[in-house]
Amino acid sequence: MITRDSLIYSEIRKWLTANQRSAKWLAREIGISYPTMMAVLTGRTRINTEVPRRIVEVIGSNPWEKYPAIPYPKDKEDVCQA
Repeated sequence: MITRDSLIYSEIRKWLTANQRSAKWLAREIGISYPTMMAVLTGRTRINTEVPRRIVEVIGSNPWEKYPAIPYPKDKEDVCQA
């Protein structure tokens, strides 16, 4: 299943591959551990706003803006109006 988190992870992984960098390198650059970085990138943990901001500074783009969170419709009428 394609999720927002998997799309964000794909964008960051694409940047890392294109720039011949690893997730371990990115974790060191922004000051978090590699396991925490992988939990963030795969959506297994919620993160504070500082980590995505630092990732955006390093990679130069914002995958969280490219794939915004869309709220789940509260009832069927919301779906019909969309």
